[in-house]
Amino acid sequence: MTNNEIKSLLLLVDVQYDFINGSLAVEGAPSMMDALANYIEVQPQGAFNSIVMTADFHPYQHTSFKDNGGLWPVHCVQHTHGASIYQPVFEAVKKLLPGAQVLTKGEDPAVDEYSIMANKNSAKKLLAIIEDNDIQEIYVAGLCGDYCVGNTIKDLVEAGHGDKIRVLTRFIGNIDDGTTLRHIIAENNLQEK
Repeated sequence: MTNNEIKSLLLLVDVQYDFINGSLAVEGAPSMMDALANYIEVQPQGAFNSIVMTADFHPYQHTSFKDNGGLWPVHCVQHTHGASIYQPVFEAVKKLLPGAQVLTKGEDPAVDEYSIMANKNSAKKLLAIIEDNDIQEIYVAGLCGDYCVGNTIKDLVEAGHGDKIRVLTRFIGNIDDGTTLRHIIAENNLQEK
C-alpha cells in the first residue's frame, strides 16, 4: 500500500453497528464493512503508522433524535451495542495496530457533530496524531459519505490536510447515491484509492 518512507493514517469513520444493521443502517453496509475488514486484514505490519476510529456516542436525550425533535432515529446511544465498533473491523484493526485509538463525538445532547473535527477534544487529539507522527497520507473510509465521512473530509481539508487525503470510496457507504461524496472529492481535488 505505502512505502515505508511515507507515513500514513487510516481514518475509519463511524463503523458502528447502528449504521451497519441497526436503527440507521446504510444500504449495502454489512458487505462493504466486511470488505473493509478484509482489506485491513491483508495489510502488512507497518502499512499504517496510525489508525483512528471515530464513533458517535450519544446520550439518550440527544437533540438529533426524532423523539427529541431531530432528523434521525435513536442511534449510537452510549454503552449500547449499536454504538459499538463493528467487530470484524475492530478485530482487524487491533491485529494490525494494537495501539489504534477510538475518538468519540456527539456526547453533548444539544450539539450534532457529524465530523470528528466538530468535537473540540477529539479534533485536538486527531490533529496531534497527524502532526506528532508527521502523517503524509490520510486514508478515509466508513459511514456515511454524505454526512459523517463527508463532513470529516471537508473539515480536514479546511484544517490544511487536503493534499494528504486518500478517499477509499469502495469502503464508504452513503445514504444518497454517492453524489454528495463525489462532489466533495471533485470540489477539493482529492485522490481516490
